[in-house]
Amino acid sequence: MTKIIKLASVVLVTVGTIVLFSDPRAGAELPLLIGLFMGYVSRDKMEDERALHLKTSSAYVSLVVGYSLKLLTSNLYDHKIISFQLSEINHFLILVFAMAIILYYSRVYLSTK
Repeated sequence: MTKIIKLASVVLVTVGTIVLFSDPRAGAELPLLIGLFMGYVSRDKMEDERALHLKTSSAYVSLVVGYSLKLLTSNLYDHKIISFQLSEINHFLILVFAMAIILYYSRVYLSTK
């Protein structure tokens, strides 16, 4: 069952990325967001206390970094330095889940080496 959920999340992330860049309508980012969420909350083969601690701390770090990036882009947008800002909550959540997944798996990989 875990492999099916992981495969479904990879498919949703792939399809969601394509849809996000090809469809400008609101809600086009939902497959990507759902795929990232499924990938983050799905269980791994080895689910021990260390893995749960790495996953939780990765989520905390990505939330802080994501919010900092949101504040930075909003400030730069207000001063007319950049032409975009991270204003939609779905884009913020995509950033947070993507960073949490990258941080978690890189930390798991580095801790096994």
